[in-house]
Amino acid sequence: MKQFFIFLTTVVILPVFNSSFASSHCGFFDADCWSQKSLNPKMVVKNYNPDLAFSGTTLFGLNKKTDERAIIEVDMNGNIIWDYVVPASMSKSNKHNELMDVKRLPGGNTLFNIRGSGIYEINTLGEIVWKHLDKYATHDADRLGNGNTIYLRGWAEKGEPQVVEVNSAGEVVWQWDGLDEYDIEPFSDVFAEGWIHPNAVTRLENGNTLIGLRNFDMLVEVDKEGKTVWSQKFLCEKGRTWRRRGVDGLHDGDHLEGCNLHEPEIQTNGNILVASHSPWTTYEITRDGEVVWEADHRDVGFTSPRSRDVDRLPNGNTLIQVDNVLYELTHDKQIVWQLEFPEIPRFSPGKMKKKYEDEPKSFWKQFKFKQLYRAQRISPK
Repeated sequence: MKQFFIFLTTVVILPVFNSSFASSHCGFFDADCWSQKSLNPKMVVKNYNPDLAFSGTTLFGLNKKTDERAIIEVDMNGNIIWDYVVPASMSKSNKHNELMDVKRLPGGNTLFNIRGSGIYEINTLGEIVWKHLDKYATHDADRLGNGNTIYLRGWAEKGEPQVVEVNSAGEVVWQWDGLDEYDIEPFSDVFAEGWIHPNAVTRLENGNTLIGLRNFDMLVEVDKEGKTVWSQKFLCEKGRTWRRRGVDGLHDGDHLEGCNLHEPEIQTNGNILVASHSPWTTYEITRDGEVVWEADHRDVGFTSPRSRDVDRLPNGNTLIQVDNVLYELTHDKQIVWQLEFPEIPRFSPGKMKKKYEDEPKSFWKQFKFKQLYRAQRISPK
């Protein structure tokens, strides 16, 4: 019998700014009003080709090293048209309370999650209209067509829910813990930032759920009963990943090369777009595991392997995140838009320290922000 966990959800409208700021009723495009709260990150647009890029705005979240966090929306020229600084009360000034997933909902509200806190929905005035508190909520949160919200619990331990769906009142209506099929060797003893460390979830049109299992280097589709009906295995040839997690030879048989899969996205043709580390590649694969399109970040000039987000745009281009860069790539792999963040390190913290170990303290002061995680291109109305 499945055990359901109870979480706290509040459906209210509360001003998240101080009373004087909230009472001014800033409009959606009142830049002067919002700018007093902005973190003002440095951003540089490169390689912009208006004829080939998919025009719209781009929404993303930033985490500052001073534990400040902000959601920012920019136009194609990198101008901030809307931003929202996350109140300290949401993040509790904890270095692990990262702002992770950020999504603009169809009605204009914004849904986001903060590790160690929960999931929040705000309107364009920055007022909380819904929240669901769960300190394990991480990586990915989606508002479903029926009004429910499905999200991940990336750092959850074995035996706890890994994926949870709640209704608007915060009641758990579905969850998946992976125990029935994966509490066996060699999966059962894996542990690295949680047991499975799921990092992506999508509810499919057939009612099944697509989940990225980072610690198993797998993508799986599970049905309503939680049974795996499809999976794609990946193998990290470097071996570093599984030595760190205590597993050798996890997968036998057919697999694709890749580690630490991020953000699998189902396409209209049934294919799946997914970001991989080692190789530093974005794959589009069929359900049979055939690669029909791929793009290696190094082939277009990027030297960091950490890609956490890939989105196929309506015109067929692909929006890709690689550490401190967002770039838009055509099908024939031409960069037609690029947004760089000079204040975010270009490599992982460990690699940065090794690469620049001889640099003085003044060198590190330029990196005011910790990471860029995910982004969304929003179609013009």
